[in-house]
Amino acid sequence: MRNFLVALLIVIALGLCAVSTYQQMREVTSRHTIQSLTDEVQNKKETIQNLNGVIKRSEDEIARLEGVKKHLTDTVKTNRETIAKLEKELDRSQTEIERQGKQMDAYKDALKQANQSIQRQNETITTLNEEMKKLAEERNAIVAKYNKTVEEFNALVQKWNDQQTMLAAAATNNPSPPKK
Repeated sequence: MRNFLVALLIVIALGLCAVSTYQQMREVTSRHTIQSLTDEVQNKKETIQNLNGVIKRSEDEIARLEGVKKHLTDTVKTNRETIAKLEKELDRSQTEIERQGKQMDAYKDALKQANQSIQRQNETITTLNEEMKKLAEERNAIVAKYNKTVEEFNALVQKWNDQQTMLAAAATNNPSPPKK
């Protein structure tokens, strides 16, 4: 019986060793599984933190872009208002340019007519000046003839007076005055 008990004890000891070894192997496998799961959880936590950081940065970037969008929208609105004002001013300016162009054409026509009128007047004045020169020459010729006629008449009157004086002296007994 003793052998049986020793054998039983050895079998139980070997069974316990096998169970202990089996438990150790299972525990090592469990620890590896737990470690791999812990690593996986750690990796997922890091990924989540990275994604949270990306989300935070994305939200900040979205907020910044929204601000930029709002600013650009305000700028576009202001630019559109400015463009509308400038288009109105451009229309007014073009209308003013057209009006002034028409007025300038009218002034050109009036200036052209005035220049033509002045040219006709200048031609008339030139013609009148030539006629005045001719009349002056004719007047000078007539005055020269008149002066010559007056000289001839004065000479005739002088002869007449001398003749009358001689006749008067011949009619009286007075001696005739000496001739000059």
